[in-house]
Amino acid sequence: MAEVITCIPPKKTTSPDMLENIFSSLFGTDNTSSSSSKNNKPTLAFLHGSFHASWCWAEKYMPYFASLGYPCVAFSLQGTGGTPVMEMGAKKVKIASHVADLNAFLKGLSDDDAASLGLGLGDDPKIVLIGHSFGGLTIMKWLEQMYGDNNDDNSNSPKDINLAGVGLMCSVPPSGNGAMTMRFIRRSLVDAWKITAGFVMKKAITDKAICRDLFFGGTEDDNGISDEDVERYQSYFQRDTVATIDLGDLAKKLPSALADVETGRAPFVDRLPPVFVVGATEDFIVDREGVDETARYMGLEEPLIVDSPHDVMLGRRWNNGADAILESIGAL
Repeated sequence: MAEVITCIPPKKTTSPDMLENIFSSLFGTDNTSSSSSKNNKPTLAFLHGSFHASWCWAEKYMPYFASLGYPCVAFSLQGTGGTPVMEMGAKKVKIASHVADLNAFLKGLSDDDAASLGLGLGDDPKIVLIGHSFGGLTIMKWLEQMYGDNNDDNSNSPKDINLAGVGLMCSVPPSGNGAMTMRFIRRSLVDAWKITAGFVMKKAITDKAICRDLFFGGTEDDNGISDEDVERYQSYFQRDTVATIDLGDLAKKLPSALADVETGRAPFVDRLPPVFVVGATEDFIVDREGVDETARYMGLEEPLIVDSPHDVMLGRRWNNGADAILESIGAL
């Protein structure tokens, strides 16, 4: 069973500051309230990226958005958080498995399973799906499956999920990491080495300097996070890398294979609900070219850019990314 974290709006208005750290050490299904009243605001469903799990949304974003009336839910992919790998002992998970898990999770929010999570969503809830980093690319593959021309599977109909919007934050672009890696090599061999060492050699788990550079930006004195938080997050990264995405398999199935040669657009964008793409000024992992590629793929003229490192949902500048979400979903 997948690890799921929920956070629902309180019955009475509650200060976001009071809710901010409710989930700071939570690693399982829980709620902030037993409220079951109907809410017309969409449910925000969050999907994490590599080295992370659902906890990354629970520290700041979920309590904040719940305080504004948005039910929130996040789940951990196979091999991260408290979600086991389905294939015993496997160290790699194929993208198709992640997509299938995401689909089952979203369909569950639209049926009686939602009641067991305490979300009080009512019938046919509106869902805004928000993904970060590799979670964004997983969402692109799910959209391809649900809205693509080759979807002839009646069990995977977009009608089964009331998708009100999609947000991709610091997402791995449709072409994957390959082109970005080459750009980093041309710009800075040192930065390219840090990215490779941090992820492939997993030094982000043990090297605080690399961990800061990749995910969190500057030091505590430079609007970054404390050493204590870095060490805490590294302990989570250790647990959340039991199994990682199978990059060899993914390379054969990248979303960019479907993109229009001239425009870079996905062939199914006209069938999608509203989409927003967010990039970060100090993203060490996903460069501006990658963010622009994602925006084009999703049919947008340009992305939203916020003042933040890669982990937009953590650290002192988490509210910048949250504001971008609010700006994008306000009319939904």
